[in-house]
Amino acid sequence: MKLRFNFTIMDMGDEFAAVPVDEDAAKFHGMLKLNAVSADILEQLKEETTPEKVHAYLKKKYSDSTDDEIGHTLVNFLNQLVHEGLLIY
Repeated sequence: MKLRFNFTIMDMGDEFAAVPVDEDAAKFHGMLKLNAVSADILEQLKEETTPEKVHAYLKKKYSDSTDDEIGHTLVNFLNQLVHEGLLIY
């Protein structure tokens, strides 16, 4: 799986924003407001990957979270991306 568009992620202090860049800016109008975890997930999706690899990355980075918490967050965010047509499987 991979993002359909090329985004740059900007740290806005207490939240993050993902803005399309290059020719994708003409295809996707707007931006995504993200929290730190969803920004980390989106960063992983810039390259071809699998849900398992993203889960392992999040588990390592957020070691104080349980597998269930990470899995729930990941599935919800991936489902949102699929719903919006932003993720290619």
